Amino acid sequence: MCGIAGIVGPAPVNHERSEIVRRMTATLAHRGPDGEGFATASGCDLGFRRLAIVDLTAPSIPLANEDLTILSVCNGEIYNGDELRKQLEAAGHRFRYGIDTEVLPHLYEEYGPALIERLDGMFAFAIWDDLRQRLVLGRDRAGEKPLYWSEQPDELIFGSELRAVLAHPRVARQLDPVALQQFLLHDYFPAPATPIAAIRKLPAAHLLIHERGRTSIKRYWDLADHYATARRSTLSFGAAAERLDGLISQAVRRRSRSDVPVGVFLSGGIDSSAILAHLTEQFGRGVPVFALGYHDLAFDESRFARETARQFGAEYHDLVLGESDLAEGLRRVGESFDEPLGDASIVPTHLLSLFARGKVKVVLSGEGGDELFAGYPTYIGDRVAELWRRLPRALRRSVLAAAGRALPTTMGNVGLDYLLGRFAEGCDRDRLERHQSWFGGLGPERHAAILSKQLALQLASSDPFAAARAVVAGRSLPDGLSQLLYTDFALYLQDDLLTKVDRASMLASLEVRAPLLDHELAEFAASLPSSYKLKGLATKRVLRRALTKRLSREVLTRRKRGFNMPFSRWVLNELGPHLQQRFATERVDARGLFSASGIQALLNEHLARQHDHRKPLFSLLAFDLWCDRTFGQGVAIPVAQQHSLAPRPIALAG
Repeated sequence: MCGIAGIVGPAPVNHERSEIVRRMTATLAHRGPDGEGFATASGCDLGFRRLAIVDLTAPSIPLANEDLTILSVCNGEIYNGDELRKQLEAAGHRFRYGIDTEVLPHLYEEYGPALIERLDGMFAFAIWDDLRQRLVLGRDRAGEKPLYWSEQPDELIFGSELRAVLAHPRVARQLDPVALQQFLLHDYFPAPATPIAAIRKLPAAHLLIHERGRTSIKRYWDLADHYATARRSTLSFGAAAERLDGLISQAVRRRSRSDVPVGVFLSGGIDSSAILAHLTEQFGRGVPVFALGYHDLAFDESRFARETARQFGAEYHDLVLGESDLAEGLRRVGESFDEPLGDASIVPTHLLSLFARGKVKVVLSGEGGDELFAGYPTYIGDRVAELWRRLPRALRRSVLAAAGRALPTTMGNVGLDYLLGRFAEGCDRDRLERHQSWFGGLGPERHAAILSKQLALQLASSDPFAAARAVVAGRSLPDGLSQLLYTDFALYLQDDLLTKVDRASMLASLEVRAPLLDHELAEFAASLPSSYKLKGLATKRVLRRALTKRLSREVLTRRKRGFNMPFSRWVLNELGPHLQQRFATERVDARGLFSASGIQALLNEHLARQHDHRKPLFSLLAFDLWCDRTFGQGVAIPVAQQHSLAPRPIALAG
């Protein structure tokens, strides 16, 4: 795991450019505390920070081919690096070190930009071809590793995080208003958007080529292609489960290659338990596992993790948090926000990463299982909603009221009134809008009330659902469930969950690997009929069947609870006064982005227990903390005219 940065510009060596790259790279020290290195070529400067996982004695430098005409830097891991190295050595290539990413410049010599199709891993890389004066940027299929870029006059700038690109003195710090609107809806910035108008993310599974002043971007892999084959699947349910178990085993084995100890983030749920089961089978008992607990027992799931750890003889470690711990975590994360993220679980994820980093450098986690195998209750909710929409409005209201009286007030750590309210809010929308509203924080109907009058007017004709519509446009997806799974893989997983895990863990200099995102496993999951994933109220059907001989019945039948934190209650307690101060009228007005009365209405409704606004309140807090860090406290935020400062438009092929 590492951090990368670089600038491509006019051909002569440029000392100012080299110095800027050094400053950019310094902002990424947390991603690579084990060393730094730089390379200068005619027209390009590269910077690199290293977190040593494989070949710990190798130097922290950009890697090159034999004659030094091709340079590369990479953030991430190439899991099939050993196999690729053997093939390249057979073809006459010679290697200096034992680093998995050293295959990149040699693989490029053989295949050019098409090298990316041969990689199995989580990565964001840059390759500089000095002879062609060509820069190639590539990002892994799921989007586990980030990559930002900006095109300025005569320069292309890139880095692992937004802060690295912002360290360039000629990148304008102006807010993208359309991106802000999407953030309010989703709680994250959907790629390629970022909060800064002049900077864009390279989307997952895409390749950027910049050659002699011209830039092109293309998609090299699309999970939708594999959903399209589901109609033709003839594999029986049992055979599919057996095949899936083998793919999980293969993915865990690949992701446990390391010259340092490997642990597991364990929740006691099916995904992380499956990873522990396979890791124990392959390497024996004593795997270090790290679980999260809360003093608030409604949110504490550590007992489930403890039981699973005991079953597999794991070395169990748990971190139990109270509100004071969360306050310290929020301070740490808030001071380091690279890009606003409205997912409150980034705070405990960072604290757990810090805790685990005291024991290991690498952990495996269960991201991807819900998006591939239909684990979220919203997928069931979608089917209920399609029936619900057929009922008269008056009948719907009476049914919701009766449900609120008859059912318990909570389901685990989530208030039932909150769930019923979210369900009702989305039901009048079409499938795509409804699903994004359920997952998001602030529905479009409240945007005008929360934004400043000027910004609301500027965005009046903009579609907040544009990113979600673009994801499915032109895709051949066999049914409604496949559409939702594909959208969540491309949006929520990439730009919320994986962003959260990457930033939270790398801030602690910890590498997190997700076996369930192995692309062969993902392709297989997509190719299966929807009924293998969801049928009636049964979620993750084929995954549960695949693990019947490995996991206890209790784990396999446990209802999904989610990785939550008690933010709603925290606001009702000690955090409420802080939010009232932070969103005071004079402070909000000074920013010039939001309506103070709109934010205060949300906060007052929450404090009065009229509505649970946990999601939009955390998103607004995260955004304001980022503004403090990026622009300064109490400073007016400069806003770009809509798309005026965006990089030159480039068609995304595929």
